[in-house]
Order: sequence, then structure tokens, then C-alpha cells
Amino acid sequence: MFRKCLLCLMILLYPQFVMASGQYPSPLPTPSAEILNVDIERCSTSCLRDFLERGQVFSFMANVNKDNQNERVLEELNALLSALEISEIPYFIGAQKPFFNIALLFPRKSIGRYSSTTTNVILSYLLHQKGRFNFESFDSKTELQEDIQEALEVIAAQGYRQVIAVVTQDGANAINALNPNLEVFIPTVHKSQIQGEIARRVIFGGISYAEQIQKLSALNPNVKATSFYDDSVIGKQMQAYTQEANANLGYTKSFNLKQNPDFQKEMKSIRGQLRGTRIFLNTPVTNSSVILSQLTYHEVAPQGIYSTQINYNPSLLSITQERDKRNMYIANSIMPLDSLFVENAKLLNADLQYNWINYTTAYGIEYFYRKSVPRVKAYFKEKIRNQQVEYAIEILTPTNTRFVPLKGS
Repeated sequence: MFRKCLLCLMILLYPQFVMASGQYPSPLPTPSAEILNVDIERCSTSCLRDFLERGQVFSFMANVNKDNQNERVLEELNALLSALEISEIPYFIGAQKPFFNIALLFPRKSIGRYSSTTTNVILSYLLHQKGRFNFESFDSKTELQEDIQEALEVIAAQGYRQVIAVVTQDGANAINALNPNLEVFIPTVHKSQIQGEIARRVIFGGISYAEQIQKLSALNPNVKATSFYDDSVIGKQMQAYTQEANANLGYTKSFNLKQNPDFQKEMKSIRGQLRGTRIFLNTPVTNSSVILSQLTYHEVAPQGIYSTQINYNPSLLSITQERDKRNMYIANSIMPLDSLFVENAKLLNADLQYNWINYTTAYGIEYFYRKSVPRVKAYFKEKIRNQQVEYAIEILTPTNTRFVPLKGS
């Protein structure tokens, strides 16, 4: 006999990710299907078997519960869910993960392209977890304290209590000065860059260029140091860290290819000051590649070439020759992650292998998510101490195809 009052529904669901501005589309996953059971009668294990024998697979899935399931039932169930690409059934809905809310705050004028990449990082993590969530982005326009305050007030009014804020040093200081009631994770700035007392609900996830330079400087401290740096806020900061960590720092030069079109001639005149020294490259990949090629061309043989996270980039491997990278050492704080997690992120163009802001943003979303759902797998090993994420630092040497760990680093 067919059971009465049984209605099996297949619903195609398109998860919606509402963006506060209404202007920036988010990547959408493929549609998923749910099975809902509205039958009020109970179904035993033998009842489930009858449904399968009659080919009523949706009735079978809709009636599985904690009282009638066993190992064989679950095996049949998982096989059907996979084959039919169905995401939820009543049995699993009852044991479902809590609903998770997260807000992303960014000043588009300041951080530009990172607004989209960090959005994709957060989405890739949440989709990978396959739980229910609500994610919304809020553009503060600028990093002025009043604009950030207004954005935080809107976020709070929308019911969010946890925020990932992708801001520069100015924005981080503004948030810290506001001492927000919301929990805020800032993946782009290190705690050492903050002025004054640290607000108790703010956590900083930025890597430390200062610590990386200190570790690089300890490799051969008695050899005279020289440096090239980028004439930007970060470049100048790294130059200051290099000066502080190397009392024997001699020749230094601010370098940008656009501002130094005659660099080849300049290199000829300064090569004597560079030979045999520890050269610090506090410059981004493109400028670093130019400097490296000129060092080779003018037969400058430094003791070693040292750089931070700024040059941990696959582009360095492809646009430089092997001889240009000889005796080069790069500090890195991005540790290997679960391969499936990394590949899923790539589907949304989120690089977790080389982009440190993506990496620290992913850490931030996992930190908040595991506070709500502590039983989920942890992909990151880093710990938070005194409101700052602590990252390991390894020293790598670049080859033609990859970065190889330096023994003992």
C-alpha cells in the first residue's frame, strides 16, 4: 500500500548573497536541491526498504531520521544524495549547523581590487563548509573615522556582530580609535602599526614585515648591508625596519622603474658599493626583477639578496632568470593548507597560496566561523596572542619553478 499524506518536494535553491551597495555581484554556486517531508506518520527501517524496492527514492530520503537509520540506510542515503546532487534532507536539517552571520567592511577607494578578492575568499570558505550563512558587504567609501563609524553603525543595525574589515593602516587606526562594540578582525594590518591602546574587540591579522626582516638580517649579520626600497608607505616602512635591524646598513636607494629610467647607467656607478654586501630588496616583484637582472648584467656578486613576503610571488619565478635569483632568500608566513580547500578557493579566483591578504582573510573567516561552529575542521594552525595572529616565518630560496625551504630556517 502506498502511504497516504506523503508529499515529496524537490526545490531548486539559488543562494543569494546580498551586497549592501547593490552594485557588486558575488559569484553564485550551482543550484542545489532539497528534499522536504510533510508526512506526519512515522516510517520504520523496513518502511524505508519498501520505498527503495518500489523505486520511491525521494520518499526514502524524506523519511530518514535518527530513529530509523542504520549503517546500511546511511550508505544508501549518501549514494543517492551524491548521485542526485541533493544538499539537504529533514534528518540532516535537524542536526544542521547554526546559521552564521558575517559582514565585510571595506573602503573601496583605498583598497581597490582587494574588495572583490576578499569577498571571494569569504564566499569560498563559507561554501566549502556547506552550512547556512548570511554574508553582506559594506563599503565605507573612505577611511575617515566618521565614514567608518557610520558603516559600523549600519552593520550593527543589520544585526551583524562579527566583521572582517579590509582596510589600510589609516582605517585600522580609525577602527581602533572607535573602540567598536562589534568584534572586528583586520586581516591587512599588524598590531604594531596601531597607535595608542588596542581596542578590546579588535583582532589584527596582518603579517609582520619587521619580524621577517629581523629573521633575514640574522642570517649573516656581520656582512655589510645595502638596500633598495619602494617609495610607498609600505616600502618606506620596510626600509625603516631594515635600518633598525642592520646597524651596518650602508648604501640605500629608493627605486621605481618609472622614476629611474636610466637605472642601467646608475647601476654601473654603484656596483662597487653593492659587491659582497647583503642586498635587501624592499620592492615589489616587477621592480625587484629589474634590479636582479641589472645585478647580473653588471657582474655584481652580493653575499646574498634578501626580501620579505612582498616577493613571495610566482611571477618572480617566471620573469627572472635562474642566475638572477642565485643566493636569494625570501621570508614567508603563508603556510600550506588543505589542497581541496585551496582548490575550491581557486574556483572563485581566490589565491590562498601566494596572496597573503587572501590568506589572512581566510584565517579571519575561519576564526569567526569556528566560534559559532567549533566542531568544524580547522585549516589554520596559527594562534592569536594579545589580539594579534602569530605567524611562523620560513626562509625560502627561489628556483626556476618553485620556492624551496632553506634548511634550518
